[in-house]
Amino acid sequence: MKRLLTAAVLCTVLILGSVWSVRVVDNTAQVALDVENNRLNEARETWDAAQTLLGALLLHSEIDQADRLFDRVLAAQQNGLTDEFSLDRAELLAQLRHLPEVQRPTLKNLF
Repeated sequence: MKRLLTAAVLCTVLILGSVWSVRVVDNTAQVALDVENNRLNEARETWDAAQTLLGALLLHSEIDQADRLFDRVLAAQQNGLTDEFSLDRAELLAQLRHLPEVQRPTLKNLF
């Protein structure tokens, strides 16, 4: 009976941890919304605050790519380069929208 109870508790903890991690990664949608509305400084602050936790949940290469894109977008905005700003901003939005997809569980991940 103790083994069954222990297994049920561990299973519950794993399920709750998975739900929590999906919600944390889904918060990148707020960052994307700020970027869409040209609130780049707020988006960068939110991104920097969440980065430590995201680093534990996502691939570092994905996070590093978003960091580089943030830097390029902010540099293009400061330099007044509208064409580069638009392209880099679109790429950043695509990357931010891609992050939750990376973390979604699939049958391939389970097996």
